Amino acid sequence: MSSLRKQAISSVKWTTLKTAVVGITGPILLVVKARFLSPEEFGYIAVILIFIGLFRLLESFGISQAIIQRDEVSVQESSSLFFFNIFLSLFLAGLLYVVSPLVAAFFSLPALEEYLRIVCILVLITGPSLLFRAFLEKQMYFKHISLIEIARNLVILGTTTLFLVWGLGVLGVIYAQIIGAALVTLAILIVTTLFRTTSISLYFNPVKLIPFLRFGFFVSAKQLMTFATHNLDKVVIGYFLTPEILGIYHFGKQMLEKVRSLMTMSFGKVLLPVLSRLKHEPHKLTFAYQRISRYIAFAAFPIFLGIAATAHLFVPVIFGEQWLDSVIVFQVFSVAVILLALTANVSSSLLYAVNKPDQVFYIDVVTNLIYFATLFLFAAQGMLAVLIAYSCYVIYKTLTLQYFANRQLLYSFLSYFRDLAIPAASALVMVAAVLGFQMISQTVMGLAYQLAGSIVIGALVYISMSFIFAQETLNNLKTALIKGEMH
Repeated sequence: MSSLRKQAISSVKWTTLKTAVVGITGPILLVVKARFLSPEEFGYIAVILIFIGLFRLLESFGISQAIIQRDEVSVQESSSLFFFNIFLSLFLAGLLYVVSPLVAAFFSLPALEEYLRIVCILVLITGPSLLFRAFLEKQMYFKHISLIEIARNLVILGTTTLFLVWGLGVLGVIYAQIIGAALVTLAILIVTTLFRTTSISLYFNPVKLIPFLRFGFFVSAKQLMTFATHNLDKVVIGYFLTPEILGIYHFGKQMLEKVRSLMTMSFGKVLLPVLSRLKHEPHKLTFAYQRISRYIAFAAFPIFLGIAATAHLFVPVIFGEQWLDSVIVFQVFSVAVILLALTANVSSSLLYAVNKPDQVFYIDVVTNLIYFATLFLFAAQGMLAVLIAYSCYVIYKTLTLQYFANRQLLYSFLSYFRDLAIPAASALVMVAAVLGFQMISQTVMGLAYQLAGSIVIGALVYISMSFIFAQETLNNLKTALIKGEMH
C-alpha cells in the first residue's frame, strides 16, 4: 500500500471520528442552550453566529484552499501570507468593533453592541491559526487536526454548560467560543512547530500574495454567496420581526441542519472523487448515482418525516414548553430538508465531476436571486411566510440541480423520482401509523410516553415495509457498509 493511500485512509478514519463527535455534541449543546436561554436570547445568538461565520469567511478569503492546491509554497510566500492574515484579522476586528452599534440598531437589539465587541476577540484569536491549519491539511496531518477539533467541541460543550448554569446567558456562549478558539490556535501552533510544516521569517511582499488572492477570490465569492443564501432569512426576520421569532426560527432551522449534516457529512467528501473517476463510464456513473440516491432516500424519508410527525411531542419533552412555537419550523422545514439531503450534495458533486461547475454556479445565481426577492417581498407577513419562501427555494433549486444532473446520466428525471417511490411510500405509511397511534394514545398517555411509542411504532413499521418491498436494496446497503463495495 502506497504512502499516500495509507495517509488517505488514516485521514478518512480520523475525520469520520471527528464528524461523529461533532454530530453528537452539536445537538447536545443545542439542547443545553434551549434549556437555559430564552427565545429572545436565541435571537441574539442567531445574529452573533451570522457575524462569526461571515468574518471567518473573510479572514480565510480562500487562501487555505490556494495553499493546499499549490505544489510548493516558499518561505517568502508563507511569511507574506502570515503577516497578511495578521493585518486582515486586525482590520476585520476593528471593522466589527466600529459597525457593532449600527448592527445593534439595525436589528433593534440594544445589547448586541456589547456582544459583538467581545466577538472581536474571537476574530483576533482565529486569524493566526488559519495559515498553519492550511499547511497541516496540505501535508495531511488530519489525525492531529481531528483531535484538536474533538477537544474543541468537548471544551465548548463543557464550558458553555458551566457558564449557562452560572447564569451568564449569551455572554457565557460567547466566552465558551473564545476559549475554544484559543485552544485550537494554541494547539495548531504547537503541532506546526513540532512537525515543522512551514517556516515563517520577518518578510512581507504584497506581490507574493497575488496568485493566492487570485485563486482565493473565486473560492471566497462562492462561499460568500452560499453563506448569504443560508443566512439572509435570519437577517430579514431580525429586521422585520421580533427577537423572539428570530430565536425560534434559528433554533428549529439549526437543529434540522445539524441532523442533515450528520447524515450527509460521512459521505459528502468522497462523492466528488468517486464520481470523478467514473465520469468517462456513463453506465457505471449512472449505476453509482442511483445507488447513492437510494441509500440516502432510505434514511432521509423516515428521519425527516418522522421529525415532522413528532415535533409537537419532542419539542416540549426535550427542549421545554417555551419552544412550542418552533414546532411549525420543524414541520415545514423537515419536508424541504428531505430534498436537500437527497439532491443538493449529490447532484452538485456529479456536475462538478463531469466538469460542469458553470451550471452549478448559474443555478445558484438565478435561484438565489429569486429567493432574495421573495424574502424581501413577504418577510413582513410573518415567520410562516419566511418558512414557505425558504422551503420553496429549496424545492425549486434542488429540482433544477437534479434535472441538469440527470442530463449527464442514462436515466431520466422522472425515472430518478420513480426510484425513490418505495422509501417515500414506506415513510408515508410509517407516518400514518404514528399519527394513528398518537390519536389513540393522546388521552391516556403523557407526551413522553407518546413520543417513545411513536418512535418504536414508526421504526417497526418502516423497517417492516422496507424488508417487504426493498429487500434487495437493503442487502446492497448492508454489503456497502460492511465490505465497502457496491454491486
